[in-house]
Amino acid sequence: MFFGTKDKDVRLTDKQYKNLVGSMSKKERKEFDRKQEQLRREIEEDRLLGWLEFEDELDDM
Repeated sequence: MFFGTKDKDVRLTDKQYKNLVGSMSKKERKEFDRKQEQLRREIEEDRLLGWLEFEDELDDM
């Protein structure tokens, strides 16, 4: 579960997740899931770019 900042990756139990999304409408839940996926992709992309920069620095040594 991501909350919009790159340092906040919060893990929820299944029960906590169900409590969180249980009161949402289908539209709200769909938007929530879409936003979570978008944040996950951005974080993965940042990690990959960081790793590639690190490898470039090692190659330059």
